[in-house]
Amino acid sequence: MKKPLLASFVALTAAVALVAAGSAVSQTSGASTLPSSSCGPLFYKGSGKPQILIATDLPLQGAGRAQLIAMQQAVQYVLEKQYAFKAGKFTVGYQGCDDSTAQTGAWDPAKCSSNARAYASEKTLMGVLGTFNSGCAKLIVPILNRAPGGAIAMLSSANTNVGLTHAAPWNSPGEPRIYYPTGVRNYARVAATDDYQGPAAADLMKIKKIKSVFIVHDNQTFGKGVAQAFQNRAVGLKIKVLGFVPWDAKAASYEAIGEQIKTSGAEAVYLGGIVCNNGVKLLKDLRAAVGSKPLFAGPDGWTPYSATAGAGSAAAGMYISYAGQPLQKMGPVGKKFIAQFRAYAKIKGNTPPYSIYQAQSAQVMLDAIGRSNGTRASVVKELFKTNVKNGIMGSFRFDKNGDTIPLKYISFDQLIGTTGDAKFAYVSITKVKG
Repeated sequence: MKKPLLASFVALTAAVALVAAGSAVSQTSGASTLPSSSCGPLFYKGSGKPQILIATDLPLQGAGRAQLIAMQQAVQYVLEKQYAFKAGKFTVGYQGCDDSTAQTGAWDPAKCSSNARAYASEKTLMGVLGTFNSGCAKLIVPILNRAPGGAIAMLSSANTNVGLTHAAPWNSPGEPRIYYPTGVRNYARVAATDDYQGPAAADLMKIKKIKSVFIVHDNQTFGKGVAQAFQNRAVGLKIKVLGFVPWDAKAASYEAIGEQIKTSGAEAVYLGGIVCNNGVKLLKDLRAAVGSKPLFAGPDGWTPYSATAGAGSAAAGMYISYAGQPLQKMGPVGKKFIAQFRAYAKIKGNTPPYSIYQAQSAQVMLDAIGRSNGTRASVVKELFKTNVKNGIMGSFRFDKNGDTIPLKYISFDQLIGTTGDAKFAYVSITKVKG
């Protein structure tokens, strides 16, 4: 009788330890699926049911749809062609979830929150790749942070708002602490932050010998934050800031803002925000008021280039940054991946840069899951232990805040050379063709 009692004691001890650490995924039952109201069908071609689920959270409706679909395809390519639906000893399935609405054509706060609750309640979900918009991330991260069974790992390839991970003079009160109610950091990103992206455009203007600028922002989390970062740098470079005004995405006309800019005599205009917020109309109205001479620049919210180019001649010559390494500057591993992915996704024209960063994020998340013991806490721990060497985006790791290190020189897409502080992360600036 001693052996059965001992076996029972060992089993009970193991069960208690498992509850304390957070439930591990079942080796037999398989993952459930996320709600079809927000998420697409399960992508899985392995045997049986996947044991672990990962998801992307992206705004799949609106002007930037093509880029976001490419980001989903990047995850599918990595999971199927490079990992064969396995991460270590675990089989992995994927669902792409939408945080936007058809009415707005952009991310929606209610959708972000409801998606987050669905992620938290699906016990086999071990990682979220997203979001695209920083404002949405600020709603999702705290919910995932206190999810039952432990905080869920979240990794973004596009969020740039500083307050999600570290301090900045323009942060909202309590940032970033307020996003991590349990005290555990579960969020990281491979994108450069706005305290690099905003200054990049100011450095560009200094090189272009711009002496004055007028700042217009969409008054949202990302747009206003990057505009403030740009403003701080511009002032430090002795570029006069002649205005800092918001634009209303629902406005029928922006002629009044255009007249303000014209009256100010600004040599440049910085547009902190996203093109989905009536950006095409804004560009057209501003250009109609100020003419073709002022230099226009904006952050990666304008990177659905096809949408921005929809403004026609009003967008021609606009400089747009994106928060990552220039694709043409990637090493052999990155360039090989781009060629293979383009063939897989049947991409014609320019490769959406964030799809390539999303692929790197997918690899990092799958590797963290593969090194884990199948619990959420373990995946988070392994995510922060990441040390990529010669990956798609080169070599990097995460600091304690979830930002990538080491930081590298800023690059202007082989357009105007390099400048800035030696601590600058990769920020690329390209020019909209006329």
